[in-house]
Amino acid sequence: MRLPASGYRAMPWKNGQGTTREIAREPAPGPDAGTDFLWRLSIAEVAQSGEFSLFPGYDRTITLIEGAGMRLAFAEAPEKVIDRPFQPFDFSGDWACYCTLLGGPVRDFNLMFDRRRAWGKTEAVRLSGHPLEQSVEAGWLLVYCAEGVLSVGGFAAEAGDTIRLGPGSHEIKGDGLGLFISVHMLFGR
Repeated sequence: MRLPASGYRAMPWKNGQGTTREIAREPAPGPDAGTDFLWRLSIAEVAQSGEFSLFPGYDRTITLIEGAGMRLAFAEAPEKVIDRPFQPFDFSGDWACYCTLLGGPVRDFNLMFDRRRAWGKTEAVRLSGHPLEQSVEAGWLLVYCAEGVLSVGGFAAEAGDTIRLGPGSHEIKGDGLGLFISVHMLFGR
């Protein structure tokens, strides 16, 4: 299914210090979904330096998609400078994190997943006309089109759109830059 950028749901951060645009999550938001989720994809608008929200029990991957970058200071780990676009960085949602902007507002792409029930991975891939195969056995494949045009599973995405697919092997075609997000279910835990 194609998820157009115009349909992303704007919401405040959990700590109220910023805004995010939720692309997708499982379970889907609704009156009975509650605040817990198995996984969530979003794009955060970071307008000023400050604390990130805590997400105990979740692992996170953050990827700079626009702006000069930021320095993340953790109480539990060495600090990390994120100043190169489309280079995913993994960290624990349990860690207290203070973000210092390096040169104005940034936008970052976020994957969060409940580490007890799933694991996830974000990869940045530039396609230039050669198809690429991606597989997910039990979970989801999501393709965020960062630049150009990409197609997979019979759906086409332009810059800013996302395609959401289920388990299986999927051929991704196009000419552009994509973030490939795979979320895999953990069984027996």
